Amino acid sequence: MKINEDKLPIKYVLGIEKDLPNFPTSFDILLSEIKLCVRMPDRHKGNFTLHALKTYRFTETEEDHLLNSINELVELDLVKVLNTDQGKESWTITTNPFE
Repeated sequence: MKINEDKLPIKYVLGIEKDLPNFPTSFDILLSEIKLCVRMPDRHKGNFTLHALKTYRFTETEEDHLLNSINELVELDLVKVLNTDQGKESWTITTNPFE
C-alpha cells in the first residue's frame, strides 16, 4: 500500500486530527492502518482487529465509537469483515482512498 500526500485531507497534513471532535473518525482509523502497512509491509497486510485498535492505537476511545467508525468503512466498501466472533473481530482493507 502507498499513501499519496496529495490525496490526504488537510487535517492529516497539519497533524490536527487528534484535536478535532469525533476523533477517531472512520478515515482516521483507516489511515492509521494504512500507515502501518506502509511502515511494515512484511508484517501488516491490511488486516486489523478491534483488540489492536483498542490496545495500541486508540486506547482512550470507547469500543462503541471504534465499532461505529469501522462500520462506516464497511458501508463505504473500504474494508471487509473477516471475523465477527466476540473478542476476535477483524477486518481487511479493500480500498485505499489515499493512494
